[in-house]
Amino acid sequence: MTSNPARVLLRVGVTKQKMISEKLCLTQDCLVSHQQLVCCQSFCAVLNGKKILVYCLPPLQLTGHHSDISVMTVGRDTKPVLCSASADYIIIWDIESCQQRAREGKIAVGTIIGTLLGEVIHLSFSVSNDRVAVCTDDTVYILNSKVRLEETISSLTGHLGSLTSAEFCSWNSNILITTSEDRTFKVWDLQTESVYYQSYVLSGSPLISVLFLSQTQLFVVGSLDGQIWCFSLTDEKSCRLVTKTDLQKTEKRHRILSYITPSQQAFSIVNCVLGVKFCLIFDCLCYPCRNSCWLCIGSTDGLYMLDLASAELISVLYFKGVCGYIRAGTIHFCHDPIHIMILMIRIVIQKVIMISNMFMLKCVKS
Repeated sequence: MTSNPARVLLRVGVTKQKMISEKLCLTQDCLVSHQQLVCCQSFCAVLNGKKILVYCLPPLQLTGHHSDISVMTVGRDTKPVLCSASADYIIIWDIESCQQRAREGKIAVGTIIGTLLGEVIHLSFSVSNDRVAVCTDDTVYILNSKVRLEETISSLTGHLGSLTSAEFCSWNSNILITTSEDRTFKVWDLQTESVYYQSYVLSGSPLISVLFLSQTQLFVVGSLDGQIWCFSLTDEKSCRLVTKTDLQKTEKRHRILSYITPSQQAFSIVNCVLGVKFCLIFDCLCYPCRNSCWLCIGSTDGLYMLDLASAELISVLYFKGVCGYIRAGTIHFCHDPIHIMILMIRIVIQKVIMISNMFMLKCVKS
């Protein structure tokens, strides 16, 4: 009898090794089910009102905001950099510099790059960490993150609803994609500050996440109701739809093919796409496989491993705790292509933040 080697290895990984290990567990006094949490290989950070708790060696407490922090994000290069935002300031934190000041008994300080921009919904760094996209209501501000003086490079407005995300293109730093509650996305040319491409209304629910796939020059858009679209970004200033996946329907088909009984699944009506991560697939010699494109999709009820080429699920890992199935409010994937760090909020009797580490499985090709 023959079977898919990838499926077999994934099942072995669940039973013979611990795919997810809890690194930190905290109890919050307030409900923080949809805050933008961050982590990387060297540290993880959790919001605590006007402060940021950074778990590293040594641990840090970053203060400087005068109002509650709404979002934060981590830099995309090897140097650990954090950006936090509140209604008063946008602050860049050099974690290594803050650690050095903490060892010297001094207070960690950051650099203010923006002031009074309004309630910030989303933050993201460019690939080179020289710019930060700041989403407030229906406007995205592009700020310079490398200068001591505040500099707003551009401000872009055009969506009919509030913004939900903004991400820099990984292979062209002058391209930015924004998603909105108006259920569309826009591709911006930052050099001309104009719209490169505007999508039609894709879904009945807001679009909330964007992921660029630099290996294939594609990008993925996820919606609140579990829809996933993959587009190609062409030089003719247009986007072509490559694939569309309904996560809920795909999951049902995967359960039938994998003989998963209803009692083994999480009880979810809509699989909300909280985050998407590109996954490298390795062969038996630990070399990345060519023409392989798997996505790890973080949803409210679990992690979904999707083969983008076939639009089929490879495996599903449901979140389950001592009190039964749990719900994730926020998931953050680090930029490391081999390891996935997950910050997950568990909503049960208590509000518990769980920080876990998921190691990528090696796929043996026959």
